[in-house]
Amino acid sequence: MKLLRTIVSSLPPVGLLVLQLSCGGADTSGPGGGGVATTIAPNSATTQTAAPETQVAALPSVLVSDGSGAPMTGVPVTFTVTTGGGSVTGGSATTNSAGIATVGSWTLGAAPEGNTLSATTGTLTAIKFTACGTAIHALGSTVDSQLSLTDCQLSDGTFIDFYTVTVPTTGTYIFSQTSGVFDTYLGVFTAGAVVIGVNDDFGAVGITDSRVKVIVPAGTYIVGANSFDANAIGTYSLASAASATPVTNCEDVFVLPGITSPQALETTDCANIGFYSDNYVIFLTTGQSITVSMTSSVVDSYLEIRRDGSTAVLAANDNIDATTKNAQFTYTAPASGFYIILAASVVAGATGDYTFDIH
Repeated sequence: MKLLRTIVSSLPPVGLLVLQLSCGGADTSGPGGGGVATTIAPNSATTQTAAPETQVAALPSVLVSDGSGAPMTGVPVTFTVTTGGGSVTGGSATTNSAGIATVGSWTLGAAPEGNTLSATTGTLTAIKFTACGTAIHALGSTVDSQLSLTDCQLSDGTFIDFYTVTVPTTGTYIFSQTSGVFDTYLGVFTAGAVVIGVNDDFGAVGITDSRVKVIVPAGTYIVGANSFDANAIGTYSLASAASATPVTNCEDVFVLPGITSPQALETTDCANIGFYSDNYVIFLTTGQSITVSMTSSVVDSYLEIRRDGSTAVLAANDNIDATTKNAQFTYTAPASGFYIILAASVVAGATGDYTFDIH
């Protein structure tokens, strides 16, 4: 399973996940520059999402420099809608003292599809900005749609449809994408476009449908219905449902901080030399700290965390202190990526209810 892929780097948090920052201002014509604009580059995220017929949150901007790399003041830049049928204000902009030109506003078209905007100056190659219009997906429903050539296209050549979905209460939810036409690829993100979970193929060998099971707090989330292969188009179905079933059968369950979830160690869970366990997958950013707890009146709790794809235990706990058999640890991620949290018991064959908590 390809975890991060370009679906993550192409989806900034309301326009700011992958922000290309420029250096500060300088004289408009550095040594050898001659005051001639030779470079135009993005100064803001080049991809973001927004609802149809609404303004994007992150205004597209570019940096114009001369041959020595010095920012240029007073250079005209034109922002033009190229696809999607949206509109702009302040399309004829001028670079400021830092060499930056910013469009006044960009409103997307009426359809939940790809919208593009170009920024040009002189004969330099245009800079392309993309905004993906989001449709609304009602939790508990099934929607039939299709990937088409007018959808947002990621840098790996795949097309994607984005949906916003509102989760009413903290709990377990399952999102599924099926297609008889192409190999599906499904992603679930926070409203700020931080990845929660992704999946390529779910089920028996040869099945190309996708499923993402999450335990998340109440809130608004983004679902990305995608394909595994570049340029794939065709019909698909997207479904969602709440679930009261505990984690079982060694399934991947993606989690977010801010949850408290009733679970159980069962004989159908992952088994390792007689010890049953549940696995939780969490995406952490560099420097992010979490506190994970497992409490139970039935089993002697045990917790550990490791990097996805590694067997090295990064943090673990059996008993919080001498007065309890509950487990808890706090961990700070040294690098962004997926991590696996294992919830188990120190007693072989132990089963029973427990409460899983991340904050």
